[in-house]
Amino acid sequence: MQNELSVNKPNKFWIWLGCVALTLGIGTLSGFLSGAMEGYEGINMPSFALPEMVYSIVWTVLYVLIGWALYLVIACKPTNQTERRLKTAAIVTWAVQFALNLLWPFIFFNVDFTIAFVINAAMFAVTTSLVSLCFFIRPASAIMLIPYWLWMMFAAYQTLMIIVLNA
Repeated sequence: MQNELSVNKPNKFWIWLGCVALTLGIGTLSGFLSGAMEGYEGINMPSFALPEMVYSIVWTVLYVLIGWALYLVIACKPTNQTERRLKTAAIVTWAVQFALNLLWPFIFFNVDFTIAFVINAAMFAVTTSLVSLCFFIRPASAIMLIPYWLWMMFAAYQTLMIIVLNA
């Protein structure tokens, strides 16, 4: 199902830009509103924690890749009912992982580290499903999600260590 939408190149660009801008914009807004931009002040961090500035850079890159992966799925033109169902499932799964992604910083910085860990585990599971679906639809979109998937593993381990260190 790697055929792309039959729209002209300028429209493809605007669709791509919309997917990336939406993901990056809402993700950044979530960080600002949740208190994530204030950093980890007052939280005992594990020794392997990255400098705070690195998190902003990583999330910017990840949001661009997540948005681009969405574009690649949206741009595919299904040729049969099975492909349409896969595409729909991928878009719904993308929306679920993104909703969890937006919820996580609010919970982590304002509610409870343990609940944040559970949300992180759910994000990892949903992202695993999304990567799997994307491999069938557009392998390039799955490859773009691999850094995010790996980051989810790192984030889950870091959150678990934060729970231990702040208990």
